[in-house]
Amino acid sequence: MSIGVWTPSVAEPLNSAQLLILVQKLPKAPLDHLDGLNLEDFQDYRSWMKAEASLWEAAEDLDAETKHQLIRFFTLAERDWVGWDAGKTSPVIPLVAGLKRMDQFDPEFRRWIKSNTDNRYLPNGAVL
Repeated sequence: MSIGVWTPSVAEPLNSAQLLILVQKLPKAPLDHLDGLNLEDFQDYRSWMKAEASLWEAAEDLDAETKHQLIRFFTLAERDWVGWDAGKTSPVIPLVAGLKRMDQFDPEFRRWIKSNTDNRYLPNGAVL
């Protein structure tokens, strides 16, 4: 008897088209909870929680509202769904950096992130 190595299924690629598909699966109103969202509908995106920060350049051309919704989704998914933990690789960090470059990151949204996560790295990442 041999024991094989489990390999997870290949997740959706990280590109702007796939980011928009994810956003279309989310409610239009700003997310404050994941109630009503079926975890199974989002499993293909779980690997994005550990994607390298440089891959999030795919989100650079998204508007601020879309980035806000993605940040809300990934913040809540990490908190509420088992296996979605990301720590310092959280997509929230590069998405917040993108909002800052757009001058669209305000203290109120920072407070929302901090109050909805137990990830000590959010929203800014690891201290150098």
